[in-house]
Amino acid sequence: MVLVLCVGQASVHAQRTTKRRAQPTIRTENMPKYDRRRFHFGINLGIAHSGLAIRPIPELRDLLPDTLYGVRSIWQPGFSMGIESNMRLSDHWDLRFTPTLTLASRLLEFDRPGGEVDQFQFESTLAEFPVYFKFKSVRLVNFRVYVIGGFKYTFDLSSKVGADDAASYPVKLRPHDLLAELGFGMDFYTGFFKFSPQLKVSWGMMDLHYPEGNLYSRSIDMMQTRTVYISFLFE
Repeated sequence: MVLVLCVGQASVHAQRTTKRRAQPTIRTENMPKYDRRRFHFGINLGIAHSGLAIRPIPELRDLLPDTLYGVRSIWQPGFSMGIESNMRLSDHWDLRFTPTLTLASRLLEFDRPGGEVDQFQFESTLAEFPVYFKFKSVRLVNFRVYVIGGFKYTFDLSSKVGADDAASYPVKLRPHDLLAELGFGMDFYTGFFKFSPQLKVSWGMMDLHYPEGNLYSRSIDMMQTRTVYISFLFE
């Protein structure tokens, strides 16, 4: 009799456990009303990897056969910090304005006779004013993906064009630039804020080369900005 009761109790317990396991787990949305807001703001912190797309003069080896053989850009790391301003346009579209301060570095190398290499480093403090359109997917509980694209105006606060020590810099970059940008990212909704890692590529559309009469400047026909950003947004 005792054995029958024990077996029956174990069977009932097993059935209850099976029912509890069979019930689906319901995940709760964090900040469910967040995307209904017309405006929201945040902080954008990122790493910038910058270089220059260089086009040497076509007749470089003919004009400078014994002094300069070639020029190239070496990409350098930097840091960016901005204020995120977002306006909701629809369920899938946002408009973004992200004023940003970026500390960037660009390095040029010039090949000289005898295997020598001359280097010039550009330290830039860029005030950036980008405007983006953001297209976002349907929210899956606390996650969504998005793509972002737009244009950006930048002004180099450290440009040596017209500076008092301009003669010390044989190659100079113009301070004004206009760039096209494209990227993608992911939104993660936590209990207190939205976290968004983002990858973005930037193409400069203006020629930054400031022509002068020295050997190094004469070897360059055009220079344009190229940058890759890895950003982390907290909204």
